[in-house]
Amino acid sequence: MISLRKLAPALCLGVALQGTTAMAEEVLFYHDKGFWSEALAKVGDASEAATGVKIAESPYSSAEQYKAFVQSSIASGKAPEMFSWWGGQSLNDLVATGKIAPLDDVWKTAIDSGDFPASTADLFSVDGKPYGLPMHIGKWAVLFNKDIFAEVGVEAPATWADLEMVAEKLKAAGHTPFAATVQDGWRGFIWFQELLLRTNPDAYAKIHTGELAYDSDEIREVFQLWSELFAKGWFTDVRSNREIEDFAAGGAGMYLIGDWAIGLLESNNLPIVKMGAFVMPNVDASIPPAVIVEGSPIVFSTEAGQDEAYIKAAEYWMSADGANVWGAASGNSIGNVNAEAPNEILSSLDASINEMGASAVLRWWELVPAQLQGELVAEFNSFMLDPTMEQAEAVMANIQALNAEYWADQ
Repeated sequence: MISLRKLAPALCLGVALQGTTAMAEEVLFYHDKGFWSEALAKVGDASEAATGVKIAESPYSSAEQYKAFVQSSIASGKAPEMFSWWGGQSLNDLVATGKIAPLDDVWKTAIDSGDFPASTADLFSVDGKPYGLPMHIGKWAVLFNKDIFAEVGVEAPATWADLEMVAEKLKAAGHTPFAATVQDGWRGFIWFQELLLRTNPDAYAKIHTGELAYDSDEIREVFQLWSELFAKGWFTDVRSNREIEDFAAGGAGMYLIGDWAIGLLESNNLPIVKMGAFVMPNVDASIPPAVIVEGSPIVFSTEAGQDEAYIKAAEYWMSADGANVWGAASGNSIGNVNAEAPNEILSSLDASINEMGASAVLRWWELVPAQLQGELVAEFNSFMLDPTMEQAEAVMANIQALNAEYWADQ
């Protein structure tokens, strides 16, 4: 076995004395999702009960520290055996190291069993070969507090004009329309990606291929709109480091975030029945409906990909039973069609998306070159801390300088 940890020495002594007690195998799962530690522990215990292999989670406190750990481990020639990552360009770059195992057999089993459509594997594939399993497949939407909406007398908006009306009524009633912060350093892109997609989807596509500059008029229009929303008082204090907790406590009426936040809000005492969700309306009503999605992969080192214990862990994670444990504990869906929907909000949101005929668009984070993610998000954060057009011009210039340098080498 590769990097297989046994139980504590005291238990090993017990085995020697009793002679009949089985020793459980344990595989390590590294991640930067500390807010899901309790849920992952439940999956790990369920995996041990079902397969004899316990998935033991090993969390990192920040995304940047975590990325540094993984990248330095790979550079030293020893990739972590099982760990979470990001899709899109980040996954492409990771696979290019040659240290990540293809997962064709795990996916074949999952697809042949009817648990997953073949198209789901595409989200986690590089050059047509799957290298990741879904930690979650999330949709980005606007969550809202039903009690606050009922108090103010508004419903989920269907158009941008409706959204403006809802925001105005919330503010007039003493409620901040949206929760939005720079907490943990990565959130700065959320409103940028959403406003760009809702105003100019062509620009959204071209910004990720180097065809469009970050200091172009199309991007300037987004910052102008964003700045105006700040001036209208649409957002909470962006410096707060309690975004989830504050929204759960009624600190805002709406919250633009991935649907993975539903479980976190519930664990912070905002019950599922008190929440609703809708897809952000387009600013330009002539634009076809779309929803931003993310597929967060779990990947395995080349060594772990040949290890029976890790394969057992992978197959359990992909099973309907594993998906149900994970969904119930975290509120996340991995796309297993035979698993139960984690909550009624996701069921309703999926039905709404299907009715709209909305297309799926990958997140900015997955599409942007991995080497630029941290620096670009830091620039977006700096705008949120000073949401003026003067600051926006500086941010656009800084981002474009980084972007131009990257694409000049491609």
